[in-house]
Amino acid sequence: MKTALKHYLFQTGHGKGLAKAEMEALGFIVIDEVEDGFVVEGILEKPTPHLNRMGGVVRITEVLQNGPAAMPLNFEQWVSQALETYFTAYKGKMRFGLSMHPKNEKTLRSILNGAKQNLKKLGNLRFVNKDFQNLSSVQAWHEHLLETGAIELHLFKSETKWYLSKTLAIQDFEWYSHRDFNRPAKNARNGMFPPKLAQILINLAQPSPNATIFDPFCGSGTALQEAMLMGYSAWGSDLEESQVEEARENLEWLCRQNEGPENMVFKLFFADAATLNPLDLPPEPFTIVSETSLGPRLTKLPSPAELKKIQTDVETLLDEFLANLKRIVKNPVTLVFTTPFHKEGNDRHFLPRLPEIFARHTKIIPLSDRDRPSLFYERKDQTVGREIWKLLTK
Repeated sequence: MKTALKHYLFQTGHGKGLAKAEMEALGFIVIDEVEDGFVVEGILEKPTPHLNRMGGVVRITEVLQNGPAAMPLNFEQWVSQALETYFTAYKGKMRFGLSMHPKNEKTLRSILNGAKQNLKKLGNLRFVNKDFQNLSSVQAWHEHLLETGAIELHLFKSETKWYLSKTLAIQDFEWYSHRDFNRPAKNARNGMFPPKLAQILINLAQPSPNATIFDPFCGSGTALQEAMLMGYSAWGSDLEESQVEEARENLEWLCRQNEGPENMVFKLFFADAATLNPLDLPPEPFTIVSETSLGPRLTKLPSPAELKKIQTDVETLLDEFLANLKRIVKNPVTLVFTTPFHKEGNDRHFLPRLPEIFARHTKIIPLSDRDRPSLFYERKDQTVGREIWKLLTK
């Protein structure tokens, strides 16, 4: 029997645009945008394992009900009916949480107190919201809501609708933090490549299930680490031997954590990405996912002359890498990788020659509908942001 499509509401973390692209790459159809997330249509048989493979989503919730935003809606009744459905046959302490997106403490307080009063007949029912505030994904994780049979509900607003949804899975932020900050080899000099971003890049690349993920700028191994946890074989190389050894230390450490698939496989070697030869490439099919050179770490925008040199150095590296790759691959290869851009206030300084370089050696696969069809990953306090590209070798 064919599994029916359902509507889910994915709550996003840092970068809604990236998260939306990731959802679509994984086959979900985005049907509405809400505060803090997106309503999607798709098939989701195992929410928690699926969420653990997504870098841009912090919660997966199932849509229970919706109504027009332009009309008065009885949220207290919505929530009371949902809780009664789940708790009528429940034995044990009944706990629930509710969050509103956007936040509205006054309305939230009224709904929580009203629902609790309405459902006195069910027994001892209490809400876990502290001081009538929304529950963050971290708080919900610490409260062990899902593991203890508690119910977490959400009210999300779009331009035209309100949605009531129930949490199915919460991001395991402790495991992300552990593999980001507790692995043995960390190199802040080269900038920290977030594991969540690496996951997003892999999902945007849409590798086949039996593909190898190859990172020719592997650094300390973040992309390879995430590829292995997602069930892919991982190959990596780097121009600096010290980076290869750091990656090896980190990946061996990962294999000792008893997380992820059994028999995780990786291969590392020292090589210049611009002079790879056919024997350096993994067996087909393989996909290239990488954090390429971001240039030097900066705390402020450099002088125009310095900025031009940084941009030219990165452009030259990528030009040489792609020209060589085009010569040595037999069949088209998908690449998803980051390049730097530099920020000053609200201004972004992009590498100006990248579109021309990419078009000369590859086909650009648009990730956005902008004239420059890339995506961005940036923090307010950082001078160097990341531009994300998807290419296909010619």
